[in-house]
Amino acid sequence: MQQNYQDAMAMVRNFGKPDLFLTFTCNPSWSEILNSMEGVQRPEDRPDIIVRVFNMKLKELLEDICKHGIFGTVLAYIYVIEFQKRGLSHAHILLTLDSESKIRTKNDIDKFVSAELPDPCTGLRLFQIVTKCMVHGPCGTISINSPCMRDEQCCKSFLKYFKDDTEENVNGYPIYCRRATEPIQVGKYSNDNRWVVPYNPWLLKKFNAHINVEVCA
Repeated sequence: MQQNYQDAMAMVRNFGKPDLFLTFTCNPSWSEILNSMEGVQRPEDRPDIIVRVFNMKLKELLEDICKHGIFGTVLAYIYVIEFQKRGLSHAHILLTLDSESKIRTKNDIDKFVSAELPDPCTGLRLFQIVTKCMVHGPCGTISINSPCMRDEQCCKSFLKYFKDDTEENVNGYPIYCRRATEPIQVGKYSNDNRWVVPYNPWLLKKFNAHINVEVCA
């Protein structure tokens, strides 16, 4: 672990600070997993299949990012794979972009990251994925026993505030555009843009999973 840390710090000294932070979480409802079940088996019965499919998806994700350049030219990347308590593997990825691909303005942020519910009339599939995979909570006063609650507050700082425009750097973090809209029903609760986890629409539509994309300000 110490050697991995030293390698990561050497990359930062050589290539500069990271520009993007991604969290890619396995989706047990992927067709590759469900089609491999036998009889009454459920995904949680076959962790071997889950990790194999996730590994294939992760390699494809990294290829899209590093070789096909969906965020621009990647100088360096580093990632670590972890396993959540419920058995779902997920990867934390840091990306360092070259000088021409750096994310410098709010227009650059809006180009790659969205924190709003899509319009179901023009993008139904993306809307379905976002409402299933990218809506946080409920937590706070709605559900004080939520796993994200620490000392009666959400450790992920939800719910967010409505914001008409993106701001590049506020206390070290970008504030994403979250326009005020009518709430929609997600499961048993009504949600709006204040509960949306930031994501990249293209990646979300392709991989149909929880993929949190954050700009490193």
